Amino acid sequence: MPIVKVYAKNQIVAEIEVEKGSILLDVLQRNSVEIVASCGGKGVCGKCKVTVKKGQTPYMDNFTSEEEKHLRSEEISRGVRLACCLKVYEDIEIFLEESSENANILSHFVMNDFGYEENIIVKKVVLQRPSLDGQKSFDLILKEAIGDNKLKILPKTLQKLAKMKDSEFYAVVYSEEIIDVKISSFVFGVAVDIGTTTVVCYLVDLIQKKVVDYYSFINPQRKFGADVISRIDFAREKEDGLFILQNEIINALNTAIKVLVDRNSISTEDIVRIVIVGNPTMLHLLLGVDPQTIAISPFVPVFTERIYAKPADIGLKINQAGTVEVLNSISAYVGADIVAGVLSTKMYKNPRISLLLDLGTNGEMVLGSSSFMLACSTAAGPAFEGVNISCGMGAVEGAIDSVKIENGKVHFTTIGAKWPIGICGSGIVDAIAYMLKEGIIDETGKFCDKNETYKEYLKEVNGQQAFFITDSVYITQKDIREIQLAKAAISAGIKTMIQHANVTEDEIENVYLAGGFGNYINPRSAVEIGIIPKKLQDKIVAVGNSAVAGAVLVLLSSKAAIEAQSLCKNVNYIELSNSQDFNQFFIESMIFESFEQEGEQSRNG
Repeated sequence: MPIVKVYAKNQIVAEIEVEKGSILLDVLQRNSVEIVASCGGKGVCGKCKVTVKKGQTPYMDNFTSEEEKHLRSEEISRGVRLACCLKVYEDIEIFLEESSENANILSHFVMNDFGYEENIIVKKVVLQRPSLDGQKSFDLILKEAIGDNKLKILPKTLQKLAKMKDSEFYAVVYSEEIIDVKISSFVFGVAVDIGTTTVVCYLVDLIQKKVVDYYSFINPQRKFGADVISRIDFAREKEDGLFILQNEIINALNTAIKVLVDRNSISTEDIVRIVIVGNPTMLHLLLGVDPQTIAISPFVPVFTERIYAKPADIGLKINQAGTVEVLNSISAYVGADIVAGVLSTKMYKNPRISLLLDLGTNGEMVLGSSSFMLACSTAAGPAFEGVNISCGMGAVEGAIDSVKIENGKVHFTTIGAKWPIGICGSGIVDAIAYMLKEGIIDETGKFCDKNETYKEYLKEVNGQQAFFITDSVYITQKDIREIQLAKAAISAGIKTMIQHANVTEDEIENVYLAGGFGNYINPRSAVEIGIIPKKLQDKIVAVGNSAVAGAVLVLLSSKAAIEAQSLCKNVNYIELSNSQDFNQFFIESMIFESFEQEGEQSRNG
């Protein structure tokens, strides 16, 4: 059988024996080799690039039309291939593309005071030892010492009680259950936001009621696809696909918990609660629930209600008598992360109207006040996260994250001030806003033929006109179209909800930008290319990771958990796939508003 040797940074990281005819991407994924495959291996995105050699010679056997479409001549000449297109028939050496794991992951958030009541009780207990005169069992003595004979007690807790040598210790009570007996009074919880691209975990002291640490990482499932549909396809099409995806996220969460525990000199036994939010697909995969129905009309998830589980049910390594709670979702594409965002912003309590926007792949949004709540999800696609963009990438070190084009010159910054290796969503939006302003493209998104000022930056790539920010990072005509589709979807979603609610843009008091892209994007650029209506520009408030903020609230307050359940029942979900208004707004929103039109409107206004 052929041998595939895998190198990263000139060091061998894997040596894999494979069946003849195996697809290289499948081989790498099944052996936990990190590789970007945004489209899930369909040959569409062109991101799973690897350099392949046979000895010292570039390996070009069985070169495909998909590879010819996505690779530049310079890449082809040095042996760059697409892993999803290459079948392995003989021994080869694979050199992974250099990438950075130091991602710019949104970890901060704005926390509103909720009035935290006692939902976890830690009580110091002095256990009176039984005697011949009073032969009460230890569990009864424990309940009496706590002061509540109605409490339930788990076998795991009884096992610890039997081994307790000291007569003085602490009992941990949650939800009418004695979940632990221990010598220390430490009690912690973890709030988790599982995003399609990134995952954030916050360690929370449940007694002091404060966040003490956090850990964030790239969702390891991304190597199986950048968006929820590609992961649903992987779960359906691949043998054990669902198990593989679940295993990836559970292992990653356990690693994160271990890091938090070690950094704070506590034990996994001290963690007694985990509250998890995320979009419905991520939550289905976490629990090992088949998400197929999410992708098929009428788009109905298996569950939207709040889920309670024991850590052992899904393999999380915390106190096994503790609880894992998954917050409510609203629909197949408006998940617990959005519910948590509504909760943390308190927009559902405000008599004035607010708009919550998560500008990710699914473009989830909520419009409402204390009087009404509307929610929808727009299929914006992952273009804002760098997917389906020629030189697009996630927000990692080396990604161009801001661009300024003026006076015939191009200026940019990169994450971590590193050498530019690609461009992320915020950089793309900046670039297109300036390209529009400088007359490099017109209101239809097409490159202008007679722009002499920036002539040196305009070249052809694989038969397409492109604007070069650096010698190797550029934006093509197709890339601009991808951004137009994404921005039109978001814009049309906002307009549809405003029309459905029978309100005006003037009546909206706050526009909460949530999620990673929403917080790193330049709001002015977002308005200039038409993602957000111009009238809302001065109302934009970046709220950080509002999803994890809501999860922290639920950890600390049972009142918050109840309100999350209640607000879900009061949200009216709008299905945009059969909305004529949305379709019309979408078509109209594909066009950029030119700067000449804007100036004329302001003069006439």
